[in-house]
Amino acid sequence: ASCGCPVYVTFHWYGNDCQPKTMGNYDHLLGRLNEVASIMEAYPFVQGAIINQVGMLNCPYGVECIPNSGKYPADKQPDETCPSTEELPNGLATFVAEALDIAISAKTKDGRSVLKGFSWFSQEKAAGTYNQRLQHLNGSINE
Repeated sequence: ASCGCPVYVTFHWYGNDCQPKTMGNYDHLLGRLNEVASIMEAYPFVQGAIINQVGMLNCPYGVECIPNSGKYPADKQPDETCPSTEELPNGLATFVAEALDIAISAKTKDGRSVLKGFSWFSQEKAAGTYNQRLQHLNGSINE
């Protein structure tokens, strides 16, 4: 923008305890994207949202994040990642796919896409997360 104003809204977004529906994480993401859409409508030079950290925290939502304190503690899961459950049939792969579906579908009233960037936090158990590596050290896919 010629005013020197920022043209993107950036934020981090995480699911919690391998339960993004139960914990309201998907609703929170949609709310954040709707807020960015409102900003874009009020200030047309704003281009959209860059979600620069997406991941799954190894703790319940709404409380201080103490790793391994939720229903699905990483230290009790195979490979310390989200298990296959009714909510996440393919573990973290389901989480990523559903989050992307929500983010890609976010639009302004005049049809502009809100999402401009989406970065997976692919660290292994860093900062209270599960094992979020996309590949194991041997190169095989982390399912």
